[in-house]
This record gives sequence, structure tokens and C-alpha cells, in this order.
Amino acid sequence: MGNNEFHLPKATLAFLKGLQNNNNREWFDEHRNDYKVSFVEPLKDLVVHLGEALEKKLPGLRYEPRINGSIFRLNRDVRFSKNKSPYKTNGGVFLWVGNEKKLACPGVYFHLEARSLMLGAGVYMFAPDKLDIYRSRVEENGAALARALKKAEKAGFETGGEKLKRVPRGFDQESKYADLLKYKGLHTGKRYPAKKVTEPGLVKWLAREYAPTFDLVKVLEKSLF
Repeated sequence: MGNNEFHLPKATLAFLKGLQNNNNREWFDEHRNDYKVSFVEPLKDLVVHLGEALEKKLPGLRYEPRINGSIFRLNRDVRFSKNKSPYKTNGGVFLWVGNEKKLACPGVYFHLEARSLMLGAGVYMFAPDKLDIYRSRVEENGAALARALKKAEKAGFETGGEKLKRVPRGFDQESKYADLLKYKGLHTGKRYPAKKVTEPGLVKWLAREYAPTFDLVKVLEKSLF
């Protein structure tokens, strides 16, 4: 299937719906082939097609079409979670910019559930060393960050990220970028009906939808490295 015609099969949504309704190891073991054929393989193809479509717009974009590469694993780490269900019920894909661990880097995120799709961009949570660097560069990059967030918000994306109630110690409490200094992670997201992923031309549509977030990814890269 060519890039222009590529889309995810309806079976991908059917698998996620089944997992949502039967979040247990017995069901998963019985549907392990569906997991491979209807979930893993289509997401691998998505990573490749999407990466090829975005790498010119995001120089240095990294993507790895495998589980624990660009594709997040479904197994949930229940050791420190209140949610003891064994599996996540969404497909997660991340393409990132930077030569460090992927979650320390800014990038674009694809989050698919049985009934909804969320497209995101940014950094979910700054690594401790990166948080210090980010804050030290807010005065330098604050105007560009503010413009990038406004651009994404104008396109319907919502700004998010865990943040402090007050500007952290050691930084100008009266800074014009005080709000940006409070963030411990900075990202933006927008939701759509899940059925969009089953329509031909998915990659072209995704590239168009992600476009308003590219500036945020670029400015965050500049702010962290």
C-alpha cells in the first residue's frame, strides 16, 4: 500500500476495543495473533510512512518501527500504578528529535484508542537535567515558545503539561515568561474520532494536522540541547 493510500485497518480498532473490554492475560493470549497482525504490523508501517513524510519538516527526526522503539509496548508496569490491569488499551507511537533517550527529547505523539485519536507534540515530562536547561533558556527562547504554543492553539491544540503553582526558586518571579518557567513538561494535543485512522490518505492527513506543532518541537529542541 503506497504512502498516499496508507491507512490502518479496521481490525486495529477492533483489537483495541476487544482489549478494552477484556483486559486480562487469558484474552490477550487467545488473541496474540491479532495483536501481531492487526496491531503491531500496521503500527510499524505507520511509523515508517509517517517518519518519511515528516523528516523534511523536522530535520534529524528519529523513528524506529518496533516495540520499545517508536511503538510503546502494551504491557503495563503495575508495580507503582494504582491501575493493576495488565495492558494499556491504546496504541502509542512517538517520533522524536534529538540524540538522547527518546522521552528526554521533543517529538510528535500518536495515541490511538478504540474510539478516539489524540495527536500530540512536545515533551511529556522534562528529564531532571533537561528541566534545568529548559528553565535557564526560557528568557532566551520564551518569545518563540509563546508563538509556537499560540500557533498550535489557533489550530485547535490544547497546551498541557504538569506545572508548579509558583515560579521555581532562583528564577525571576516577575519574568514575562513566568508561566513557561512553571512547566515540568510542555506539550500540546488535539483529539479526533478514531475512525480517521481507517481512511485512505492517513499519512498526508497526519502531516497536515501535525504541521502547526512543528515550531514547538523545534523550539523545545533548541531549549534542551
